[in-house]
Amino acid sequence: MPQALNQTYEELVFKAQSLFWKQGYKGVNAKELANHLDVSMSTIYNKYTKDMLFIDSIEYYMNTYSDPFLSQLRASKEGLISLKDFFYALIEALLDKTFPRSCLMVNTVVEMRNENQDVINLYQRYFDALVNSYKVVLEKAIELGQIKHPEKKDDYARFLLGVIFSLSILYKINDKESLQNFIDERLSFIV
Repeated sequence: MPQALNQTYEELVFKAQSLFWKQGYKGVNAKELANHLDVSMSTIYNKYTKDMLFIDSIEYYMNTYSDPFLSQLRASKEGLISLKDFFYALIEALLDKTFPRSCLMVNTVVEMRNENQDVINLYQRYFDALVNSYKVVLEKAIELGQIKHPEKKDDYARFLLGVIFSLSILYKINDKESLQNFIDERLSFIV
């Protein structure tokens, strides 16, 4: 059993994130986490708790995966074409198994629901970032004359939040073409 801690906290968070992403928070016990991180049980109980590593894993996910993806979306200039490209890229990532198991945030919401206020705060921040990013792109689509009802921009942004969550489930049972058709149909609702 490993005794010395020769990894940085950031390295531990990165390793923990992959385990939580695959198995969920409740699917990981302290012993399994310690083994996966190659640390002693006392490190998990006394220094870095499972909760601490989980919360920081979600933060890492948002900073490493979500924020750059959304930043790129917000910087796009093509309105609805940019949204379509965004969703198509997400489909590719899901089907290519870029992510260990769907979207970590979707998995966390489904698993944890309202059980932990720190987690609730994180996924509310995630939802807000998604919706605000969609609003930025929808504003560009409005400027380009791509949307018939610009007054519904906020409704459309919340609608797109549901679309991204749907993809996190549908990719498990549909092929690429079906998923792209799903996106095309959803985007047709807002033009």
